[in-house]
Amino acid sequence: MSGVTLSVSLLARMAKELPQVNYCKVEMPGAADKLRALIAAGGDEIVGPFDREETITLMPDLDAGATGTMPSALLPDLIKPVLEHHRAGHREAAAAQYASILPLINYENRQCGPRATKAAMLDGGVIYSDTVRHTFPPLHPDSRKGLLELVRPLNPVVLNWGK
Repeated sequence: MSGVTLSVSLLARMAKELPQVNYCKVEMPGAADKLRALIAAGGDEIVGPFDREETITLMPDLDAGATGTMPSALLPDLIKPVLEHHRAGHREAAAAQYASILPLINYENRQCGPRATKAAMLDGGVIYSDTVRHTFPPLHPDSRKGLLELVRPLNPVVLNWGK
């Protein structure tokens, strides 16, 4: 997203030579391949290989060795069981939980961006305004409707913690 690509060899070298560097967030198409290569090259120095992109590629990234993710604040409580099941070796349970939330993750990622979390927080009474920073336009009413149709049946904490 920044236009800067850090190679696997550079990241592994940084992890080995700089004690403060041992967590990596891989955010790119084909992240699973880069995660595998990074874990192989960095060994034990890669303590926290994470995926990103609102968790849209979580399952292949976990299968590649990711130990966590950096999702939006929309549904971390529904993503946590995926991580726990996968870590415990229950891949089928992880995949089933992931499949249940993937339509929402996809909608957030491809239709709404950061406006999705704000829309859900507004609906859940957590915030009083879903205004986003400049250059983002307001979420279209039809996109908001589609988002809330997907989020409400899943009942994430974001819909309840403000009430």
